[in-house]
Amino acid sequence: MRKAEREVFGGEEKFAALMRCPYMTIAINGGGAPYQVPVNFGAERREDGRLVLYFHCAREGTKLELIKKDARVSFSAANMLRVFNKGAAPCGYTTDYESACGQGRARFAEGAERLRGLCALMAHYTGERFEEAAFDAHALALTEVVCIDVEHWTVKRLLH
Repeated sequence: MRKAEREVFGGEEKFAALMRCPYMTIAINGGGAPYQVPVNFGAERREDGRLVLYFHCAREGTKLELIKKDARVSFSAANMLRVFNKGAAPCGYTTDYESACGQGRARFAEGAERLRGLCALMAHYTGERFEEAAFDAHALALTEVVCIDVEHWTVKRLLH
């Protein structure tokens, strides 16, 4: 990271910053060019400290086909907190922000992990904890849940 003074350390603080981001973008190997798409997400920190990201989608489509060919993915998420002028406009404008970037391997969730991923996603956006039985069986049959086992990630923050 070029501006090391902006890096956020500590698992809890990094995770909290990530969860304040409204969405993430994943980049997948698209063959001739990267394939990048924004997704809603959920996340959890495992007991060993590893980060797992979840997103959901239809059970068919480009991103799923590309993940089947190459599971390596990158992700980024950002939360722009405020734009303000701290000097002479227009060059004096700056932004307070938090962002997370990383890499990992995507895989398709199976069994109980599908519901765990959906519960993490719902908790991210609603703040509520749902029981697994609350999910509609028909909707679940139409939904793919993808896990990203994160191998490396960083969080960066600038607050004035």
